[in-house]
Amino acid sequence: MKHFNLEEFAGGKLSVQLNKALEKVTENIQDPNTDAQKVRKINVSISLRPNDERNFVSTTVETKLSLAPELGATTALSMGRDLRTGKVEAVEIFNHNQIPGQMNVDDVIDQEEDETPKAFDPDTGEIYEPSNKVIDLRKAKQA
Repeated sequence: MKHFNLEEFAGGKLSVQLNKALEKVTENIQDPNTDAQKVRKINVSISLRPNDERNFVSTTVETKLSLAPELGATTALSMGRDLRTGKVEAVEIFNHNQIPGQMNVDDVIDQEEDETPKAFDPDTGEIYEPSNKVIDLRKAKQA
């Protein structure tokens, strides 16, 4: 029996299907949202269906992929009931186990570090605010 050139088998469609499957597997392996250790598979199926006289065979070429599924994402929800309306509520808790809009101790410390202490009058507690405007009281008195 003569050997078949798989590059030309089924009008070259076997080679095309296999190359497309390899490309999809490569993309799946490079996807950071999939498990890197998961095994990927390409199954090539060649089905041969002969006629009753067995002199003609209908041949089907098919490739099937087994890819790694995308990794699941996890999050946390804070749930409760609004005391004013009685409706149930759920809010996603983001990074650092913090509900959106909720202050964190680290936020307060960061704000305090950013502020420079202001000079104040120890007797009255009045904060001295620098002013670039000099007011001449003699001129103000004449007006």
